[in-house]
Amino acid sequence: MIFLIIMLVVAVIILFMYIINLKKEIKAVSSEIKKNHSEYRNIRIKTTDRHIEQLVVNINKLYDENQKVNVKKKEVELELKQSIENMAHDLRTPLTSIMGYIQLIKDEEVTEEEKSKYIDIVEKRTNVLQTLITSFYDLSRIEGNEYNFNLSKINLANVLCENIALFYNEFAEKFMEPIIEIQENTSYIISDKNAINRVFSNLISNILKYGDKYTKITLKEEDEFIITEFINYAPNLVQEDINKMFERFFTANKSRSDKNTGLGLSITKAFVENLGNNIEAKLLNENLVISISWRK
Repeated sequence: MIFLIIMLVVAVIILFMYIINLKKEIKAVSSEIKKNHSEYRNIRIKTTDRHIEQLVVNINKLYDENQKVNVKKKEVELELKQSIENMAHDLRTPLTSIMGYIQLIKDEEVTEEEKSKYIDIVEKRTNVLQTLITSFYDLSRIEGNEYNFNLSKINLANVLCENIALFYNEFAEKFMEPIIEIQENTSYIISDKNAINRVFSNLISNILKYGDKYTKITLKEEDEFIITEFINYAPNLVQEDINKMFERFFTANKSRSDKNTGLGLSITKAFVENLGNNIEAKLLNENLVISISWRK
């Protein structure tokens, strides 16, 4: 009987010591949480209890996930701030020009011939402004999955040829003769023709803006894909530029104007990827190569 009482007392003492130790370790964990709240450092404590140890592991996982969320949040906030600044700049440029020419038109000393010239300039700047606003709107709809695609069976080679023909005068004015290599009798794809026209138009416009000595447009069929490539000589580009090529408002030459907003390639990428295809840019022998893999 006495032995049982002694064993019971020992058990109670051990349990009591365990509870005290457990409380100390929980208090230590709580203290670490308060200490690390603003620093997001992992909790590090010595414990002999596997449950406390697992609790610390789970808390550290939450810390890590929370830190990732905060980093992403800061990146999004910075990107949004930069986008708003760029958008304001891109809208302000043609608006300032329009307001300036309107003041000139109001000047009584300006001749009718000069007024007519200024009105033409105002009209062009207004068209630029309209294009900018449409681009902003389209990009927001695509990225928000709100853009309605009208899918149909399309001969990609024919659509590309049509777009190249539309830019014939622009190529002639810049004395550019792009190398055109388009494979005949390629397979059809299921896609949105209006979106594809925007993609090809943006990429050809990019060649016209930055192309010089060497430009090339190709289309060929490879396995389950049809590959289109838009190539232009770009000796001043570096790999960092390529990595940012499709970011909103990015311009490699850092000089922003109403003709160079950095939205074209971003919209192109959004259209291509939302239609289930892949687009990439690379540097090859001082040439910028933008290739699209269209699923057949």
